[in-house]
Amino acid sequence: MAGQTMNRWRRLWLIIKLMAAVAACVAVAVQAFLYMLDSPDAAQIHPLSIVVAGLIFGFITFGILSLIEIGILGLVGFFLPGTPQPQPTPESDEGLSPQGPLALQSDDPAHQKNL
Repeated sequence: MAGQTMNRWRRLWLIIKLMAAVAACVAVAVQAFLYMLDSPDAAQIHPLSIVVAGLIFGFITFGILSLIEIGILGLVGFFLPGTPQPQPTPESDEGLSPQGPLALQSDDPAHQKNL
């Protein structure tokens, strides 16, 4: 149950980060477009530079929000006690002695009859 809740929060945070990155991308692209319309050197500005400027700020926004997420997860992990390690059970393979490889015996009379 707790794992599903954590995945839901991470999915929600990813959606928020993506929405913020897209919003930053669009806002910067609109600002660059408006600057290009008012600029006397608009002929020298390539239209793809508007898209590139928007994408750069979108990636920067996503990166900053990812760093914030890493910092918060680090603080939460620091203040919350760690999860207990599972104790070995008698059914685990740790206590078993290793066995050698299995080999067929050619001296077996039943095996020789089948040949």
